Amino acid sequence: MSERIESDSQSEVGYPETGSETLTYSPELRGSAPSLDAHEHANDHFALIYESREEQFAAAIPFIHKGLERDERCLYITYENTRAEVIEAMRAYDIDVDTALDSGQLSIHDEEETYLRNETFDADETIEFIDAAIEDATEEYEALRMTGEMSSVLEEDPNGEELVKCEAKANYLFDDADGIALCQYNRERFPADIIRDVISTHPLLIHDNRISSNVYYTPPTEFFGPEKADREVDRQLGMLREQTDVKDRLSQREQRLRELAEDLQENEERLQLALEAGEMGMWELDLQTKDSPIRSRQHDRIFGYEEPIEEWTFETFLDHVHPDDRENVERSFEEAFEASKWAFECRIIRADGEEREISAQGAFHSDDEGDPVRAVGVVRDVTDRKERERQLRELVGRLEESNERLEQFAYAASHDLQEPLRMVSSYLRLIENRYGDAFDEDGEEFLEFAVDGADRMREMIQGLLEYSQVEAEGKPFQAVDLDVVLEDVCEDLQLRIDDSGGKITSERLPTVEGDANQLRQVFQNLLSNAIEYSGQEPPRIHVSAERDGAEWILSVRDEGIGIGPDDADRIFEVFESLHTNDEHAGTGIGLALCERIVERHEGDIWVESTPGEGSTFSVTLPGPEA
Repeated sequence: MSERIESDSQSEVGYPETGSETLTYSPELRGSAPSLDAHEHANDHFALIYESREEQFAAAIPFIHKGLERDERCLYITYENTRAEVIEAMRAYDIDVDTALDSGQLSIHDEEETYLRNETFDADETIEFIDAAIEDATEEYEALRMTGEMSSVLEEDPNGEELVKCEAKANYLFDDADGIALCQYNRERFPADIIRDVISTHPLLIHDNRISSNVYYTPPTEFFGPEKADREVDRQLGMLREQTDVKDRLSQREQRLRELAEDLQENEERLQLALEAGEMGMWELDLQTKDSPIRSRQHDRIFGYEEPIEEWTFETFLDHVHPDDRENVERSFEEAFEASKWAFECRIIRADGEEREISAQGAFHSDDEGDPVRAVGVVRDVTDRKERERQLRELVGRLEESNERLEQFAYAASHDLQEPLRMVSSYLRLIENRYGDAFDEDGEEFLEFAVDGADRMREMIQGLLEYSQVEAEGKPFQAVDLDVVLEDVCEDLQLRIDDSGGKITSERLPTVEGDANQLRQVFQNLLSNAIEYSGQEPPRIHVSAERDGAEWILSVRDEGIGIGPDDADRIFEVFESLHTNDEHAGTGIGLALCERIVERHEGDIWVESTPGEGSTFSVTLPGPEA
């Protein structure tokens, strides 16, 4: 059983249900009628106890209106009000009275045609009259709906004995028949003792514009039974218990609500602290009024107000937006209605005239029909962040420019050094060939040192050229089959592999996105190092691949001399070598070049090694684009 809360217009208000039936009343009525399951007779028998005509018609007229809508025959019995007054009230409620009267669905009678048709009021005769009226109505309509102004009965039954008996017996009738009754009692006319008995005989009550299930209702078997007093005492004691239980529950609920209110206050304070710590302002906007009464302190401070201002609307916000950004901001909000959320940045003019930049984010909240009714968001001053980003962009730009100039210098220097170095090497060879016989043993050794040094210098310059041109000489990325790359590298190294007695094994390698020539250079350097630093035993090298999300981890594992933990990062530096040239030949650029190439591919390279047990070099590379 339920009813809707009152509204500003005449809308339907659900009333207590019996079975599947729901009564609908005027919006002036309110309250919540609890379940009638505990009663013996949960029938549709209402008592309206009123103190003014306004209160009377607020219940009686909608009662008739609903019956006409539900194809029920409706009967209104007058006494205090004339037929004309009732018709006027019905028309005010938009009832088509003339059509209803002409069709016979609605009839309006006085007491002499109904309750007092035999000039006296008799309970049994009245029940028979109602029963016959229900039977007659249901031949053509769904049910009979009747309401009567009961003051007329007082003239013939001033003590109300027959009236109360009739009301009690009516509960039997309406329990089984297709009928519903609303009995109207003017509290100013009826004595209190009769009103008390009326309350006892009606399962449903309307009073003071409230509808409720009647906890004082006495079923007919008890009302007429010999143990009426005992039953009444039991009911009263039961009501006392219920009231005590209700008070206890209310007290517990109030305590719980107080605790929740304290928790809410504490959470709001935490939220306020968090917003202030993050220098964010929170706000809520009513989309109907465009007013924003709910704002955090930081919100107004962002716009230049040290103390919260009294009124803040959407127009107030737009007034602070920089004129050049206002159109974009309004468009962002309009587009946000489709997505239900927004995020934008704009410039504002603070109250003190200072120009700042803000970031705004938020979402719309909709009503039951899905229409946006309010917006909730946060705003943050990002001026300092924007300045830092600008400075960072400038710094990155300068670094990129510096790196580019450095690469150009390294390329030019390396390129220009090759010619005089070639000349030095040529003259050293010429001296060796032409005057070699004139040198003693020391002279030959010195000459050999000079030739080796020139050769190593040439290799280092060539490596430096390659290092400086990783970006400039790099090719556009495409799908690269690493199995093919490894096969080509192994062919190039076949003589060294055979001479060392080494063996290279591999798992199936993936296809990645990259520069084939540069990836070939990475494999060439890693495998060459694995052969070079294999120690006394023949090289045993294994190449594997493992998927890691959108990228691949490639590993080259050897069983060579290994690398100490302190040297794991140093080996990737330019011209850095852990061994003398007599121990192991090399320029100290190979691994640095590998790192540069891998960085161009947006990957990483690292080594895991234990001295004397070997090393594993790992490289991450992106998989091919879908």
